[in-house]
Amino acid sequence: MTRETRSALALVVILAVFFQLIFIFADTRDTPDKIARQFASLYYKLDPAMTNLLCENLSSDDENVVESYIHKAGMEARERGLDVSYLRLQLYNVRTHMLKRDDNSAMIRITGEMKRGINPVFAYVGKLFFLGKTYPLDQTVNVIKENGKWKVCQGFFSASET
Repeated sequence: MTRETRSALALVVILAVFFQLIFIFADTRDTPDKIARQFASLYYKLDPAMTNLLCENLSSDDENVVESYIHKAGMEARERGLDVSYLRLQLYNVRTHMLKRDDNSAMIRITGEMKRGINPVFAYVGKLFFLGKTYPLDQTVNVIKENGKWKVCQGFFSASET
């Protein structure tokens, strides 16, 4: 291997590491559309971790809206003779569109597709072999900045749901 080849190879490796670090940093940034997408995924998976992404006026109510939502989903599943896991949905082709934004609030439209996510493997196999029904996702979400972090405030839980 010649000296020029080694220098070129070293330069490529250094640039690759540099760009990888930039991409890692960019992915860790807290943005309203990223939070909306994460929340939507947790919401449709019936994951209680969504509480961490809710704004204070929803997460500090006397009645926990997340627990209430998951409980209602469980009741609905039992009434239909199903396990609550049947109601879980996996999101695909999720896109966010910023409708309105200022320094402390944003309105985001989330679009995409959903499939039953009883088991993550089931959802992927279903997508691969075109099995199972696909449901459209079209949701508008309001997020605000609280204590330096973006939080979901409106769009998933309304006053009628609590």
